[in-house]
Parts: sequence; structure tokens; C-alpha cells
Amino acid sequence: MRHRLATLLFLPQALSAQEALVMRAETIAPGFVVVSGFTNGNILARLGSEGTVLVDAQSAKRVAQADSVLKALSAPPVRLVLLTHYHSDHVGGNPHWKSRGARIVGHANLAAQMRKDTLIAGWENWHRTPEPVEALPDETFADSLTLRAGGEEIRLVHIPAAHTDGDAIVWFPAANIIHTGDLLEREAPPFIDWWTGGRLEGMLTGVDWVLDHSDSATRIVPGHGTVARRSDVVAYRRMLLDAARETATGTRAPGRFTRLLSVGLEQFEPAGFRLRLAPGTPEARLPWLLGCWQFTRGDFTVTERWRVRAGGSLEGQGRSVRGDRLVDSEETAITARDGRLVFTARPAGQAQASFTEAESGADAITFTNPAHDFPTRVSYGSAGPARVHASVAGPGQGGDRVIEFPYDAARCPAE
Repeated sequence: MRHRLATLLFLPQALSAQEALVMRAETIAPGFVVVSGFTNGNILARLGSEGTVLVDAQSAKRVAQADSVLKALSAPPVRLVLLTHYHSDHVGGNPHWKSRGARIVGHANLAAQMRKDTLIAGWENWHRTPEPVEALPDETFADSLTLRAGGEEIRLVHIPAAHTDGDAIVWFPAANIIHTGDLLEREAPPFIDWWTGGRLEGMLTGVDWVLDHSDSATRIVPGHGTVARRSDVVAYRRMLLDAARETATGTRAPGRFTRLLSVGLEQFEPAGFRLRLAPGTPEARLPWLLGCWQFTRGDFTVTERWRVRAGGSLEGQGRSVRGDRLVDSEETAITARDGRLVFTARPAGQAQASFTEAESGADAITFTNPAHDFPTRVSYGSAGPARVHASVAGPGQGGDRVIEFPYDAARCPAE
């Protein structure tokens, strides 16, 4: 969802209000086009011989303009529209596409919210009017849904309690393209619809799903704004958590987004979530570590996966594979203790060992345990938009022994 005044206040300096109303098409991969205007929800169009698949429908006011853009591209008729959430700037165009033979698919909660007539006096007297019957989805799903178009798999993944209670991320695995809906917004503050079950905790969960399923080549289509890369999502995640922390402590400058966060933190977010807003948590200090990482040399592959756990701690899993054979695995964790971070490793078949933070910066950290045999040092550092450099080091024959792991971001394996 996008409020017009807030949008215009945050427009990039080079973009005028008039330019913001222009609808454009951007090809992001063969057969995939993003149809957008800055203040409008982004439509992702997959153009195939069997018909066009849309992610989101645009608003009722602007859908004809979006249709004109598709016609100018000689796009096949729209046969399927997949919805990311219920807000009218994303679903208002449903009747237009339906009248032309398209089938509409969305989460069950989305359909329920579309039917409601609600006035929220506590937030600018926001009146959520019901959508017409012809705008409702033809098909709904409860958790996740897998469809096929032209032999290509399309996955709709429900993220509970995030931007709304009916969000769906739409993923095209073969094309390596993700449409996030308004879980991700760019060039303007995001919006959390607390009144339909939206939660910041769920927003972060959705962002983490994107990090788990993206690599350096993934194109990520936000609900509003320019198409993103994985590194943009990492920065967005940091912004969400920092803004919430600053709002909770009263250090963030007053503004519309601050007021929105204040409402949510005071009235809607679970008490346990506030533990993640404490300064110095691993989640706050090492956001660039989240997701899956892979290093391959010959037939030897090492992978690590890092996820957020209770209170902002991080949980990791490591695997080493030679060919098709698992040769090593370990469970790891990074926790906060007495103002410093602690790295704990439990390799399969070996005793657990802990290493305490010794050196750190904004994008790097080193843990040490001089009493351990090998390693005595464990280091991680951000090495670019989608890279992490890790190493273990300690005494070896003839001097210091260092083992390097130049990881690249990888899509996490299915669980």
C-alpha cells in the first residue's frame, strides 16, 4: 500500500511528481517484464505462448494504463493473475483482467479482507471499503500453492502476519525472479497494516525468506519502487530493525513511519519481539550473514545457513560434501553474552567449542579461543553485495595455519 502524500515527500530528487505518474515497462529477463510507475504497485508480467501471467493487478484507476503498456509490448492475453495482498492498489484491477478471461488467485485471508468495510479512526480515519464481488479471487489457498505455466513452475508462498495477514511471495524458481509484494518497498517508507494482522516480526520473516531463496543473480521485484538485488534486501532489513529500535527507544526523529511503528510496537507486536530490539544482538550486528552461503572447489562443496532465533541470536548449520557424499557437518550459533558476541560450534562427533568476540567492525568479526587446539580463531566478513568471507585459523606445523572459505550467496536447499 502506498499513501500519496508520503510517497511524494520521499521521491528521489531527480523524479518529479508528474514523472511519478508515468507507467513504464522494464524487461528484467527473457519473457519477464515489470510494468510500473513510482506511486503504483509493480506488476510482474510473464509473457508466454500460452498466455500472460501477472503478479498483481494494479489499481482500478490505473489498470487500463497498465493494459495499454502490455498491448504495446504485443503481450499475449492475460490468463492468470496472482495476488500478493489485498490492498486496492494491487487488486483493484482484478475486474478488468477477469472480464478479459483471466483467472485470479490469492490467499484466503486476502479474499476475506477484500470483503470488509472498516473505518480505522486511530490511523487517519482510514476507510477500507469492500472490493466489488467481481474483484474477488476465483481461487484461494491456505499456505502455499504451486502452479505451472508453459511447463514452468510458479510458487506462491504465504508469509503469515507480515505486511498484512494474507501476503504471498510469488517465486519463479527457473527464472530466478521473486515478487515480494509490499513486504519490500523502495524509495519510500514501507507500510505495515497492523489492523489486518500485519506485524514487523512477520515482515522480517518474509525478508529472510527472500534472502534464503536468492543469490547474486536474483531479480527481486518490490511492491513499489525499482527492481532490487539481494544486497538491497539486506540493507532494507537493517533499516526495518534499526527504525524499530530507534522508535522503541525514542531516538528516531518523528515522522509518519515512526508514528506507524509506535502504534505497532505499543499495541500489536508480541512482547517477545521486543527482545530483538535490544542493542548489540547478533541479528542487529551481523545482518549480512543471514541466508545460505556456498563455496565449491572441484568436487568439494561447503555450505552454511544462518537464521535468526529467539532474542536476535543466530543459528547456523554447516555441511561439507565431496561429490554426493557428506563428509562433515556442524551446528553453530552466535549469541550475545556480557556485551560481546560468542560463536559456538558443535561439529558432528566432536565436543562443542565456544569462541568469544575479539575484534569487530561494521562488516567483519573475529572470535577467539586460545585454549582450543584448532582452530583458535574464527572470522566472518561481508565481502561484497552477495559474498561472505570466512576463515578458521590456529597453530599448525611450521607456523600459523589458515583455512579460507570465500562464500557466495546461494539459494537454500528445500527442507
